[in-house]
Amino acid sequence: MSGKRKVRIGVVGAGGHSMRRVLPELSNIPEVDLVSVANRTLESTDKTAKSFNFSRSDTNWEDIVNADDIDVIFNGTQAPEHHKVILESIKNKKHVFTMNPLAMTSEEGRDILRATEENPEIKFKQYPSFAQNTYAREDAVILSLLKENSIGRILGASVYWYTPYLALASYQEIIKRWLGDHISVLAHRKQFEIGGETVHGKPVRRGITTALATLSNDILVNYTHNTTIAESARNSRIEIYGEEGSIIVHANPRKAAESIFISSTKGELKPVGIPKDLVDSWEDPRGILVEEQYIEWLLTGKETSPILLNASDALKSIDFAEGFVKSLKQGNAWVDLPRQ
Repeated sequence: MSGKRKVRIGVVGAGGHSMRRVLPELSNIPEVDLVSVANRTLESTDKTAKSFNFSRSDTNWEDIVNADDIDVIFNGTQAPEHHKVILESIKNKKHVFTMNPLAMTSEEGRDILRATEENPEIKFKQYPSFAQNTYAREDAVILSLLKENSIGRILGASVYWYTPYLALASYQEIIKRWLGDHISVLAHRKQFEIGGETVHGKPVRRGITTALATLSNDILVNYTHNTTIAESARNSRIEIYGEEGSIIVHANPRKAAESIFISSTKGELKPVGIPKDLVDSWEDPRGILVEEQYIEWLLTGKETSPILLNASDALKSIDFAEGFVKSLKQGNAWVDLPRQ
């Protein structure tokens, strides 16, 4: 990818993940020139500019998206700011690399999708929910296994996770990539107050949340988020069921090389070997180098890993989350999702 051309980047909002991951990666790419940054406070802005050798710092994000010497806006702001920052960036003919989610609501997300469609020269990608660990490095292997029809026609799938937060749309993002578009959702949630446990003086609430989703190819997916299970018993995973076998993908395997297992309908689960061309990325603690891939896409046109989302797929995650909430409000009814 090395060459004389530089990609000039302006950063609007450098939060925790941007400081820990995104900016260190961007600053190590020879083709990147970090031009300007603007954070919420002058102190934070100056600290970021000095830490990553930005050419300058700005007090207002509008100055960055309007600057003539900037090609790309990296949007690291909080979700409520995404709509205005992204739309103003596109209006000023800047390429956009943004943190997730796309926006706060589906309505705002549709504004952004429309803007990208009306400006096809703009290179837009959304940062994935999981770039470093959970299911990102396995992505290429799973897609290959499914393409090869390794377990026959897919019938269904289950997703299990146990984080303190729900993050349902993050897991939909993965299943959509592997198995297809979601067309309807049914949600159910049961919560319990745990006696004697408080956080900031408030009772701790634990519970089980389930979402059933139908996909466009007649696959049924069960999403289960559980905060009641004992920590020692937690085993976050995705199970994919086919007519001729199953694939199990573990989020936190004891050995990185044994995160994916496959079996026939009557056979034992066996680990799937890592292809030689993927060994380096599996052993790299940084996971998938999405920052480098985005820059290479800008310079050469080489498509990125599918874990980087376009605006259309990013919007589908918001639609799914809103459909989930609507289902809860309607007494656990099936809700049809919007068709783009």
